[in-house]
Amino acid sequence: MYIRHRLAILVSAFMFGVIGHAAPAPNAVTNIASPAVVQEARTMLERLVSFRSAAGHAGVLPMAQYLSDQFIEAGFPASDVELVRVQDDVAMIVRYRPALVNTKPPVIFLAHMDVVDARREDWATDPWALTEKDGFLYGRGAVDNKFGVLTVAQAFMRLKREGFVPDRELILAFSGDEETGMQTTRVLADRLKGAAFAVNSDAGGGYTGSNGMATYAIQAAEKTYATFELTVRNEGGHSSSPRTDNAIYELAAALQKIAAHRFPVKWNAVSLDGFAAIAPTIEGELGKAMLQFAQHPGDAAAVAILEKEASVDRDLRTTCVATMLKAGTAENVLASVATATVNCRIFPGETIADVQSTLARVAGNPALEIKVRGEPVESPVSEVPLEARRALDAVLAVRAPGASVSTYMEAGGTDGLWFRRAGIPTVAMGPLFATDDSNYAFHGNNERLPLAEFKGGLDHYYRFIKALAGPANADQ
Repeated sequence: MYIRHRLAILVSAFMFGVIGHAAPAPNAVTNIASPAVVQEARTMLERLVSFRSAAGHAGVLPMAQYLSDQFIEAGFPASDVELVRVQDDVAMIVRYRPALVNTKPPVIFLAHMDVVDARREDWATDPWALTEKDGFLYGRGAVDNKFGVLTVAQAFMRLKREGFVPDRELILAFSGDEETGMQTTRVLADRLKGAAFAVNSDAGGGYTGSNGMATYAIQAAEKTYATFELTVRNEGGHSSSPRTDNAIYELAAALQKIAAHRFPVKWNAVSLDGFAAIAPTIEGELGKAMLQFAQHPGDAAAVAILEKEASVDRDLRTTCVATMLKAGTAENVLASVATATVNCRIFPGETIADVQSTLARVAGNPALEIKVRGEPVESPVSEVPLEARRALDAVLAVRAPGASVSTYMEAGGTDGLWFRRAGIPTVAMGPLFATDDSNYAFHGNNERLPLAEFKGGLDHYYRFIKALAGPANADQ
């Protein structure tokens, strides 16, 4: 789910965990790759988008095979390019090895090859054919996350062709089911334990305002995604004889109580950093409340103001909301089973068991069954590794000199949660710099990538890797 802090939300300034104190900087898209690199990237993105790599369409494997051929053609030994089969899905590992064995642990670069499905009849263009229109590149995955795949892959290939030798092992890890079960992600995280850290292309990024002010957000934490099924059962019966223990009514009563409940306010170093950074850019009482909360976490007066904004309140606490209902078999039959699906986004540090217990207590019905769907994953907060921050600073010195940098917490989930859980610090440092006109529409109809941002992001990981793993005097 590419750039989940939704760079355009930076513009609205209600995603608190982004950046403030922006410094004047040239528009990032003025620092673009060479025409040859742009053309090569355009051709590759066309191929990547053409694969219908959505669940149920078997497009991930041929996409991975295409990429494998490209890596080998660029000079990577076939033995260092691996397709990892996980049941019906596939992941990919590419190893960029140093000249000599050394003690530096490897660094991983993440992206996901799969996408959310799209139907031709819902789009203005063919979602599976990259189409340039009105200054945008349209296509499913053009942003989420095939642009991430492209920029990481092309950086590896360009550097390999140029004879660049990293001073430590670099590992490309592309998952194949991030949008669904993340089974490939789990395998990758387990296979690659012991890495120094991972850099995720699927979140984080920058924003350049119309006044030339530039900011950059690093995603360093994620809420836990957990879904619960709440069920009430009884014997049912005929609708002509209503019973007092109506399953639908009992479930509705429980849901109303849950809807009225607010989980306690939480914070961590990442969220406080974000509040402190964005506060000066927000006018009025909201900005003042952000600064007050950053300086005095939990301040009741500040919370009272912040929680009025839904897009801010969600990052103050765990949230749970009913999303689906199922009950009854016919219009003249009393439902014997009524089930609600409740989706929760859990603040780091709070457990799934804690939330399940809270839902039961708030609902107040001992007969209500509450079970967890699937295997939700709790993910810790990552500190930004100093090496990663220095490499990012080197990139920004070229792309957006003077841009301020801060961290934020993701309300959704990415592959990073499994790598963090495996003990690998993971930070998302995506390649895009949004503007006021960016409207990516990822996961929606007519997903599109601004052509200027496409060109501006192609050197992002190329420069990052040279700064991270190249000679100290390398020309960045």
